[in-house]
Amino acid sequence: MFGQNSFPPPKIKTITELIMENFDDPINVVLLGAALVSVVIGLIKEKSPKGLIEGTSIMIALFIIIVVNSGNNYISERRLANLVKLSDAQEVAVYRGSTETVTIDGADLLVGDIIQFEAGMKVPADCIMVEGQDVVCLESELTGEPDGVEKEPVTEDNYNSGVMATMMAKSLVTQGFGKALVLAVGNYTVAGVITEKTMSESEPTLLQQKLE
Repeated sequence: MFGQNSFPPPKIKTITELIMENFDDPINVVLLGAALVSVVIGLIKEKSPKGLIEGTSIMIALFIIIVVNSGNNYISERRLANLVKLSDAQEVAVYRGSTETVTIDGADLLVGDIIQFEAGMKVPADCIMVEGQDVVCLESELTGEPDGVEKEPVTEDNYNSGVMATMMAKSLVTQGFGKALVLAVGNYTVAGVITEKTMSESEPTLLQQKLE
């Protein structure tokens, strides 16, 4: 029902998109215009293929610039996507029908699993802490808040009092250890919703920017 505990990969731009981005640079637009003008003037003056030499030279130089820039940007985007994938990958100790933990891939976590966590670990899914001691989580990747947030385990006595027991996916446990119950995985986590929303938002048009 909830799917795999993984997050949408960053969108990689196509080669066509990367090529077109080169023309966001006014210098490249000027070079293209200069090449076309040079070709037209050369043909009119020389009235022979010799008139194409100067304009063609500019076009070749522009072509090389675009190929190099687009290739470098494509490689960078692929590397970034791989780094994001590696940073999300982790093994998690989980209790499943036993008092002993088993180690599984974080992507295989299910809602209802109880995980074991400790300082230095990234929270693999949205959880609620059921046991813990001196737990502090850094949630800056999600909230922008630079300070760690102290967490307390939820109990029958405090669950209605607004106790800070929730642990969000991608937050970092900077202190303490304990156990937590998985409430949401993958796209259903706060991090997953933020990632999907960020990827679906398109850049504002020039008209929208002026209206703002």
